[in-house]
Amino acid sequence: MCARLMDRLQPLTDELVQGYRPRRKIMILTYKRSWWFSLLFLLALCPALPAQTEQPTPETSPAEQAPTPIPQESPGPVQPTAQPTVQPVTVPSNPITDAARFLAGLPVADNSSLASLTHTSMWQAHAAAMNSAFATLERRQLSNIRIWRNDFLAPITAASKVCVYYFGGPDIQVGLESVDSIPDLLTVPRGALESTLQNIQISLNTILQFSFFKTKDMREEFGRGELKGVLPVIFVFLARTGKVIQSVEYVSLDRGGQLTKAGGSPHGAKISFVDPATGAQKVFYFFSTDLSDDGIKSNPAVLRFTEQQGQANCFLKAASYLMHEGRFDAVRSFLLNDSVTVLEDDSGIPVKYISPDKWTLRFFGSYTGPINLFKNYYEPELRQFYENSSPKPLTFSFGYQWNRHNSTLILAVKK
Repeated sequence: MCARLMDRLQPLTDELVQGYRPRRKIMILTYKRSWWFSLLFLLALCPALPAQTEQPTPETSPAEQAPTPIPQESPGPVQPTAQPTVQPVTVPSNPITDAARFLAGLPVADNSSLASLTHTSMWQAHAAAMNSAFATLERRQLSNIRIWRNDFLAPITAASKVCVYYFGGPDIQVGLESVDSIPDLLTVPRGALESTLQNIQISLNTILQFSFFKTKDMREEFGRGELKGVLPVIFVFLARTGKVIQSVEYVSLDRGGQLTKAGGSPHGAKISFVDPATGAQKVFYFFSTDLSDDGIKSNPAVLRFTEQQGQANCFLKAASYLMHEGRFDAVRSFLLNDSVTVLEDDSGIPVKYISPDKWTLRFFGSYTGPINLFKNYYEPELRQFYENSSPKPLTFSFGYQWNRHNSTLILAVKK
């Protein structure tokens, strides 16, 4: 879910790779059997990707850790630079899942209506680029994240079946907070479809390299072409993590937090899907709303809806340090009351609000302070925690700090 806020930040330099406008999105994931770790890269739990190794990926030098962009094609007809590896389709076929797999550069079933579109040089080039990018992501980030998750996170999050991701920002979705419907891809003109696939590659460059989107670029990229808004990106990550999408509903919330038909505010989408690896039925909600104190006072629907899901595992990353300010006291207090665990970087809830009397705190990585854009939000209390504890190093980057040596990760468990 996301909130449209006034621009309060100066454009980031190219060195910081951002241009960050604090538009807030909220994602709520519920399911019946187990909690899906929302590090994405939704980040990043990808049970359908290659199996993790038993040990973290060997450490590389800073130069070797530098992100590698998805290769971009020059204007004009797209010619494949390499044929994608053809893999058997192991997930059930249906129109929504097939559309997601097509956008993600993954093969569809032979009897799918979209099968013919995957035989073009345009799509094969797209598939090769996506396969390469996600293979790099797997090697650099995801395999190590899964190991960390299994060792430190899974044992303490099993009690709750809900994951709440407020202040999701543009991390995995976005584009003017639009939740546009996905058209029948067979009706999209070839040129427009080619542009759509290129837009997906361009837009995913930053998220796959740094784990967050460039908002200023994303606004433009996801506001043009035949496929606009949030859903194409959500579809890509669901497909790349092997999920089978069963249905997509466009919904709104009344002031009491009850789901209603689309048309009101906040508006959003409800996506039901299955994880074939476990058989778990899951539901993903995305809403667009204003999480500032004034926004919540005007319409508390999102908080009421979240409250009705029961106490949750809370995830906060690249949150623009908004809860460090006085204008977001209500949502900060709500998350602390509603959550049984909080997993965050230093841009989320300041540690001074996470009382050791009520929470068990554990720290990972290092705390060198915020990037220059947010240098005013340095936390002396957090620095003291890191100096007085023995935080375990991270084998993956997290948040605004793309280099793992500077990444901060905080895990709070309610007592």
